[in-house]
Amino acid sequence: MRKFNNYIIAKESFEDMCKAKRFNPCLEITFRDRTCEHTHKLSAGDSDDITVYHEHGETFVLSQNSGLGYIGLEVFKAEEQTGDIFLEEHQVIEVLGGYDLAPCTIIKQLKDYIY
Repeated sequence: MRKFNNYIIAKESFEDMCKAKRFNPCLEITFRDRTCEHTHKLSAGDSDDITVYHEHGETFVLSQNSGLGYIGLEVFKAEEQTGDIFLEEHQVIEVLGGYDLAPCTIIKQLKDYIY
């Protein structure tokens, strides 16, 4: 698994926000893999720390917010989201033992719960 730095995170367009009936725009990640460029909507918030890794054609987007006490992981393969998991503070402690793990380690442990 290697860290992926070739991506852009921005807010969705006003039109998309209205179409989805959201009051606040969500974040979108845009990245290019071997096939083409992909854009996906994220569940992450503006104040989240976002880390992106890539392995075997899958892109792992880890969002952490220690202030609000949650961790989220979304997995994308080309055009589609193939899985996601969201842990609240008590679940983070139960599953991971805490927040002090490296992002790569967190992803490796959480992907077992996705597949």
